[in-house]
Amino acid sequence: MKKVVAYVRVSSASQIENTSIETQIEKIELHCKLHDIVIDKIFKDEGISAKDTDNRNSYNEMLKYILDKNNNIDSVVVYKSDRLHRSLKNLLITIEDIFIPNNISFISITEQFDTSNAQGMLFLQMLGSFAEFERKIINERTKSGRLAKGKNELYLGGRVPFGYTLIDSDRLTLNYKEADIIKEIFKLRTKGMSIGKIALKYNMSKSKIHYILNNKIYMGIYNYNGEVEKNKISFKVPPIVSNYIWTKANSIKGKNQ
Repeated sequence: MKKVVAYVRVSSASQIENTSIETQIEKIELHCKLHDIVIDKIFKDEGISAKDTDNRNSYNEMLKYILDKNNNIDSVVVYKSDRLHRSLKNLLITIEDIFIPNNISFISITEQFDTSNAQGMLFLQMLGSFAEFERKIINERTKSGRLAKGKNELYLGGRVPFGYTLIDSDRLTLNYKEADIIKEIFKLRTKGMSIGKIALKYNMSKSKIHYILNNKIYMGIYNYNGEVEKNKISFKVPPIVSNYIWTKANSIKGKNQ
C-alpha cells in the first residue's frame, strides 16, 4: 500500500476560489481512500504565497520529512499542482531535482496525474513545454516593458548609482550630497591623486572608485546593456561632471595604487 504525505496551502486569494484548507484535505482524503493510499502526514501552510518558499514553514518541513529515508514516503499528494508551486519552472525543479532522484512521485488529484506512471511522466513533459513557453512570454513582457521605459528615459532597475536618487519611483535625479563627493573624486583624480588615496579619503574600496571614475553616467549618459533585450539602451540623465573632466580623469595612467 502506497504511503504518502499531503501538502495543502491557501492564500487569502485562494479562499475566494473555494480551495480552503478544509476543502483540499477533504478531496485528498477521498482520493486516497478510493485508491488504497495511506496518508502518513498532512502539511499545511495558511495565508502564505507560493512564491514565499523561505517562509512556507510546513513546505520546508515536508521536504525534510520526505527525504528522511526512515519515513518511507512514496509520494507527495496535492489538491492541485499550484498548491506546491504556482510557477511551472519551480514545480518542475522540485519534481525533477528533489522528488524523482529520491524515488518520490508527485500526485495532483485535480489534474489527475501521478509521476509514478507513464501517463504522469508524459504530463510532466508537457508541463516542461508549458514552462518554457511561460519563460518566453515573461521575457517578452520584460523586454517590452524595459524598452518602453528606456524610450521614456526612465530608470530600468537595479541599484541606483551613487550620486543619484529616484523620483516618482523611476526617474533619476541628483542626490546633491553624494554628487558633491563624486565631483571631488573626479577633481582629485584629475590632479593626479592615486586611486588608493582617494579610496582612503572617502572610506571606499578601490574597486568602487574605479567604478565611479569609469561610469559614463556621471557625465550624463545612462547605459543599460540588457541580456533580455539583446540591445543597448542609452539616454541622457543629469550630469555630475563635464565630458572634459570625465575624459581627463580617465586619461591618467600609472597611478592606480
